[in-house]
Amino acid sequence: MAFEDIANSVMHEAKNQGRQAAENDTKAAKDGYEAVQQYLKKNGLDFDLGDFVRREPWIAVAGAFAIGYVVAQVVRRGS
Repeated sequence: MAFEDIANSVMHEAKNQGRQAAENDTKAAKDGYEAVQQYLKKNGLDFDLGDFVRREPWIAVAGAFAIGYVVAQVVRRGS
């Protein structure tokens, strides 16, 4: 029984750490997005990415795919 308790405890802790990491990453992404929006507005470039995605979803998906592909190639070559 002790092994099961230890395994459950480790799994519970890992799940909590994963959840916390996801929350931190989400907050960092949201903060970064807001910082970029403020910078663009401050410099006279009022571009709302959310509005663009709502108006042109296929272009946004294609752009996200292209960015992901480039990042994957850079990471792969860097390894």
